[in-house]
Amino acid sequence: KKAGASYINKPKMRHYVHCYALHCLDEDTSNVLRRAFKERGENVGAWRQACYKPLVSMAARQGWDIDAIFNAHPRLTIWYAPTKLRQLCHAERSNTVGSATVTT
Repeated sequence: KKAGASYINKPKMRHYVHCYALHCLDEDTSNVLRRAFKERGENVGAWRQACYKPLVSMAARQGWDIDAIFNAHPRLTIWYAPTKLRQLCHAERSNTVGSATVTT
């Protein structure tokens, strides 16, 4: 069995790729979020869910292209953008477009 800091357990990591992406793309936000959840005694699942929102915001600022964001970063190019992250981006984009057409 492989172990150590340099070994990545990919089957397990796929549940946390978006958390890793947030850490790579915006380390300060990632650390603040992680620390806040730890101080409140929240479980890892709650923190994991919270990591999606900042990434969706980043995607919104870059034309909703989450794949381009992943492919542009050297440590993220080996990972696929998670399906749930894609779905959240799509839903948020639809909400933004929908609210823009209602207000105009």
